[in-house]
Amino acid sequence: MGQSNLFDQSQSPSPKELSDEFFNYLKAEKSASKYTLLNYEIDLRHWFTFIFDEAPGKFSIESFTNLKLLRSYLANQGEKYSKATLCRRLSVIKGFLKFLHREGYIEKNVAKLIAQPKMAEKLPKILKPEEVIRLIEGTPGATLREKRIRAVIELLYSTGIRVSELAGITYEKVDFKMGVVRVLGKGNKERMVPMGRHCMVAIRDYVDSIPATQKQGPQTPLFMNQDGEAISVRSIQRNIREFAVQTLGPIGLEVTPHTLRHSCATHLLSRGAGLREIQELLGHDSLVTTQKYTQVDTERLKASYRKAHPKELERRKKEKEY
Repeated sequence: MGQSNLFDQSQSPSPKELSDEFFNYLKAEKSASKYTLLNYEIDLRHWFTFIFDEAPGKFSIESFTNLKLLRSYLANQGEKYSKATLCRRLSVIKGFLKFLHREGYIEKNVAKLIAQPKMAEKLPKILKPEEVIRLIEGTPGATLREKRIRAVIELLYSTGIRVSELAGITYEKVDFKMGVVRVLGKGNKERMVPMGRHCMVAIRDYVDSIPATQKQGPQTPLFMNQDGEAISVRSIQRNIREFAVQTLGPIGLEVTPHTLRHSCATHLLSRGAGLREIQELLGHDSLVTTQKYTQVDTERLKASYRKAHPKELERRKKEKEY
């Protein structure tokens, strides 16, 4: 977990050892990704630091059963951070204390007495179909880096896969003959996702431009940086934002890999694809998660109605007259 001075190392096990055991559990039994583990570590360390600051030298396993201390921490978070951050950190603490209670390290799980705040569900923000086309066609393909980013954008929009799934694709995962790509999703579940023709053309153009010295074999990352290593999620996010600003200009929306994923799902739904098919495509465990795109499509339809229906146009005209 990092700084050992936050913990009373004379204990057995210490809070540090307990948190490490929790992370091992998440990795082995929940198949948590390295990004999930990193975020959990950051949130737990934030809570541990608060406890240590409140009672220096008295940080122990018993600190985790102090309901007053936990409420004080959450109140502190509510004053400093957004509701989303508060909800996430409480969720991490709940998972940690549930684990400790189940393993017999603590006698009571005080987090069960605190209700998870309800978050107002935000509808995914998407690009219009014509904006996606402008983004793809406006991304130059002269250099290897530009070809790579164009292929990345095509693949994200064509398949709707997560950026973490894209970063883990190797040569052997792409089947041009079948027109599919195999990706490893949450919970280490592998699924086959169809690729569009334009997507495959962009990937071939990129792959054919890679120097022979960088091509190693079936398990070589499909998308590599200049050092021949797998491109990071951060780099993909940064590159997409950069090219979106260059090609689309100010559209009131920050374009991210998730924007392309949401756009893919919503555009498919608006053109007749079924929710079950979209659920399978995106790798959602629950259809409830996929149903949010129905709301997005409904809002889009209502906006189009208000913009184009003769009665709506007449109403707006009268409002202007008054």
